[in-house]
Amino acid sequence: MDFLFIFFTGLTTGGLSCLAVQGGLLTGVISNQKKQELENDPNSKNKTHQLKEIDSLDWMPVLLFLVAKLISHTILGFMLGLAGSFITLSLDAKLFFQALTALFMFASAMNLMNVHPIFRYLSFQPPKWVRKMIKGKSKNSSLFAPFVLGLMTIFIPCGVTQAMEVLAINSGNPFIGAATMFTFVLGTMPLFAILGIATAKLSEVWNSVFSKVAGYALIFMALYTINGVLVVIDSPLTIQRITQPISHFFSADRFEKNNINTTAIKNGVQMVNIQVVNQGYSPSYTRVKKGIPVEFTLTSNNTYSCALSFVFREFGIRTSLRSTDKQTFTFTPDKVGRYTFTCSMGMYSGILEVVE
Repeated sequence: MDFLFIFFTGLTTGGLSCLAVQGGLLTGVISNQKKQELENDPNSKNKTHQLKEIDSLDWMPVLLFLVAKLISHTILGFMLGLAGSFITLSLDAKLFFQALTALFMFASAMNLMNVHPIFRYLSFQPPKWVRKMIKGKSKNSSLFAPFVLGLMTIFIPCGVTQAMEVLAINSGNPFIGAATMFTFVLGTMPLFAILGIATAKLSEVWNSVFSKVAGYALIFMALYTINGVLVVIDSPLTIQRITQPISHFFSADRFEKNNINTTAIKNGVQMVNIQVVNQGYSPSYTRVKKGIPVEFTLTSNNTYSCALSFVFREFGIRTSLRSTDKQTFTFTPDKVGRYTFTCSMGMYSGILEVVE
């Protein structure tokens, strides 16, 4: 294991990828807490009076979120290295948590934009027995939510995180698996820290304006997240499918020449070769004939992205490739149509068209 490379991956592409998937959770919980704090504080208009107290709390929710995230992923890495793929979540479970995340971000946006009072109840509160054990109920309650959300991030992994989980599984060693996930998450922490503290600082001074901006951003991220779920289940209601006629109209010539792969037939079998790269799949559009067996080969070479977690629901294919790997599947298409293959997060996709 090259742990320096794993750390650098978390610091760059991993941090950005995880921020896109999980950043809305951190932004939402901190923005809502700061909004509630300013609304409930009778001295909220006196910025000088409350500045010292707010500064002391700016970094604590962020720190608890990141520490919980680091702890949960380290434990996950240990278990993955110990038990291999046996304990990995099913695709349906991952999609459920991804959809739940989208709903949470959307509800957080509604609360920030004061759409309806019911959204104010959207907050994690510690159980009563926990509150009895701690002093300063309101303060500790506000720190409970980011800690719980940090723990829950193992259920909503970004694409690069999933690639790291594959490395942990393939290590076959619980301590190497734990070290892999610890190093990667440690690398992602600077970007999360910047986002969290910036959220707290901005909401302190420009709470009204920032609440609207954060609300619209959370809505966008929620739609992006739920669209990923729809892509994975090959729903006709995805943004890609709805806008496909427009995009096809403006780029029909380029699309036909460069993106449709001509499938070769060898010994009566259609040979489909898909390159799994960091940006997705190449070719992204392949055409095969109905009733003729297909040999579907996935090849990766130094790839570290969500594309490694491959799903093709129509033909019962779900696999996780190593960063450099080659896997082959065989099936016979018996229905004409366009079928979507995708990564497990719906971030990258391609189409296999079956024709007569």
